[in-house]
Amino acid sequence: MSKHKVINASQITREKWWGFTDNNENCNIFTTPYIYDVWNATPGYKSFAFFAIDENQEIHGILTGHLETVSKGLLSNLSTRAVLMQSPVAFNDDSLSDLLTHYLHFMKGKAVYTEIRNNYDTLIQRNVYENLGFKFEDHLNIIVDLSQTEDILWQQIHTKRRNEIRKAEKNGVKVKRLSYEYLVKSYSILKEVYERAKLPLPSILVFENALKKSSKNVGMVMYGACLDDELIGIMVTLQYKKIVYDLYAGSKSKYYDMNPNDIIPWEVFRQCKNVGKTIFDFGGAGKPDVPYGVRDYKMKFGGKLVNYGRYNLVHNPIKMKLAETGFKIYQKVRL
Repeated sequence: MSKHKVINASQITREKWWGFTDNNENCNIFTTPYIYDVWNATPGYKSFAFFAIDENQEIHGILTGHLETVSKGLLSNLSTRAVLMQSPVAFNDDSLSDLLTHYLHFMKGKAVYTEIRNNYDTLIQRNVYENLGFKFEDHLNIIVDLSQTEDILWQQIHTKRRNEIRKAEKNGVKVKRLSYEYLVKSYSILKEVYERAKLPLPSILVFENALKKSSKNVGMVMYGACLDDELIGIMVTLQYKKIVYDLYAGSKSKYYDMNPNDIIPWEVFRQCKNVGKTIFDFGGAGKPDVPYGVRDYKMKFGGKLVNYGRYNLVHNPIKMKLAETGFKIYQKVRL
């Protein structure tokens, strides 16, 4: 019999929730009330958060994520997925099992599939996931240690990349932290990048809500590469505790020769290091042994390649097949 009671976000105080995430090293911005509120405020998204508590009402585990519906109307049933942007954080196998079991019951009929993006090594609890039907797949990420000296960080950057950063500086490209007023211009750059890659981009409302709900200690921070008075490149990050997460980045194609994509990461490293951040998370580097240009680009900035992997579970195989076919059609239409 389970030792834990599983409750949802409405059954716990924000103070207790924040206390758990602030003091647990495996909790990140995606386990906070902040991101829960951002998703809930945005049409097409619905947050969920579950807590395993003991008889003394102490938290032994947390599982958070969101439901995301890509298409509206008749297709909404085929395009709703559940995404956990981080692994559940649980003190032991029992609390993890209780959380996941509750989650699977909650998710019946709600999503086509679930994807869990691990942010730490879950190997010792992998059997708990697999016993409940989750499948592990390798997935890489790149972590940059900002606690190193600036000189060491610079030396770890590929020689060619360092030369391109110098070119950007020589061309007068400057990187600065952007205010809310730059949101529309920043989003238009990302839109161009994602349309070119034939990939969907979340609504601007996600970014708007993330900025509006940000505070000094947690939230979204945008950095822009500027040439004179024009914004030519952008990096959108999420920041919490000592960690910076690269969420979205890109630049205007007509300014590629000014090397905005080279100088932005380096300047973000420097600026974040100067305010006490110690980790830069590049936000995904694809699957091992599968060629991936984005990974090649990111690796040129130094950093450690890690393989924390992901867990996937298909709730409805028929709908999953239809959804995959629909995405392929979407990409062809965007050609």
